[in-house]
Amino acid sequence: MGFFNKIDTVFKSSESFKLMERTALDLKIEADITAYGIQKFAVSAYGDLYLKIAELGGFIILETIILSDTNLKSKKGARLSFLKEEQTVTFESDEYIIESDFSKTVKKAITKIDYNISVEDAEVFAEKKYDAVRFEINGKELLFSVVN
Repeated sequence: MGFFNKIDTVFKSSESFKLMERTALDLKIEADITAYGIQKFAVSAYGDLYLKIAELGGFIILETIILSDTNLKSKKGARLSFLKEEQTVTFESDEYIIESDFSKTVKKAITKIDYNISVEDAEVFAEKKYDAVRFEINGKELLFSVVN
């Protein structure tokens, strides 16, 4: 698949995501999320991706929050892929049922998804720098650019 075909596929699959209208309130939301130790990792026109690696009950998990204008729901789980040149690292969500919490006050959807990862994945993930992140849910995908 050529480069332009890949870009067309990403834009076509993003049609079900609403463009995120950025407001001054987004800075407050970002500060609140950051206060919990979860840093902004990637952005797109459709939302922001925050993540943190944590240990829970002896398991290593990748905690993610997607802040967007799109209320996400799935009974099939989600997939998160970290991309760099020709390398891809992919994680499957640890739960199949995913549902956003939509705030009418701030008019944003907050979607929390955890991914089980190995200690080796956590070490590789911490060392490598990625260019993009692909989030897949219900056959749709959203491409984020990594914040440096």
